[in-house]
Amino acid sequence: MFDWREETRQVSDALSLPIALGEQEYSLHGFRWLIANDAVRIVQPDNYYFGGMIRSLRAARMAAALGKTCTPHMSGGDLGFLYMMHFVSVLPNATPYHEFKGLKTGVRFNCSTSPLKVVDGKIKVPTGAGLGVDIDPAFVGRHQEVTG
Repeated sequence: MFDWREETRQVSDALSLPIALGEQEYSLHGFRWLIANDAVRIVQPDNYYFGGMIRSLRAARMAAALGKTCTPHMSGGDLGFLYMMHFVSVLPNATPYHEFKGLKTGVRFNCSTSPLKVVDGKIKVPTGAGLGVDIDPAFVGRHQEVTG
């Protein structure tokens, strides 16, 4: 049976540059194997695909425990950049560079705690409840509630 994780470890062993992956990994077990078996030096959990900030933080902390870093993957748009900023701000092992798709969004909101401008490669993370922004009530009102 083909084991892509074992093959990834073999590639990692053969290269001097760090292997980064994880944007399609869906299990903590998978991250644990990749990290413990030195198949990866930079973990890239995707907050949307992997199941949220808490699970992604668990993968990042597993990596930190073994001296590995984290550059999260960002698959989503809209307010995903805010989610990513908050995630990176609490990582114990964040790399200096992160996937950033810009500040464009179709969601209208106000942020009173950060100008949300990139200056010298840095941006101030909003503070406050939730993502630290207030979504325009008129924007929310144009959408229908989804019920099960």
